[in-house]
Amino acid sequence: MKCLDRPCQKPSLNVASEEMMLSLFRGYRPVFKPHRLGQEVESLLRLGPSQRMCYYDGKLFGGYVTFLMDRILADCCKHMEKPAFTAYLNTSFLLSIPPTVPIMLRAWPEKIEGRKIFLKGSVQIPGQSSNEWLDAIQAESLFIQPRV
Repeated sequence: MKCLDRPCQKPSLNVASEEMMLSLFRGYRPVFKPHRLGQEVESLLRLGPSQRMCYYDGKLFGGYVTFLMDRILADCCKHMEKPAFTAYLNTSFLLSIPPTVPIMLRAWPEKIEGRKIFLKGSVQIPGQSSNEWLDAIQAESLFIQPRV
């Protein structure tokens, strides 16, 4: 069997995973700012139709939003000497997020103890006034740098 004059190949799992990750993070562009403990990160995200996953009508799926939160928290650790990995991520859902509104992802370090990096973050949605942002989700996390 040939596809466009070359043998057909089933995409590898890695290619499929990469494509899925790219689609889930489409539009994610982190902006890094100096912070007394390293870097603070934020990203304004407008979700495309394929990213508007709702479990309940009109409410963005919390698992997807937590996935985005984990990404920005990890990016907050990106500029440290060594990589760091999620040890825990605690999320508090304060407001539901409509799938069509822009969302602001934010993350910053709270304290560092050796290999432990304690971070906080939030997912914000537009408020009533033009430059008001409301916390829809607040997060606390611990990232650990591996021993070398």
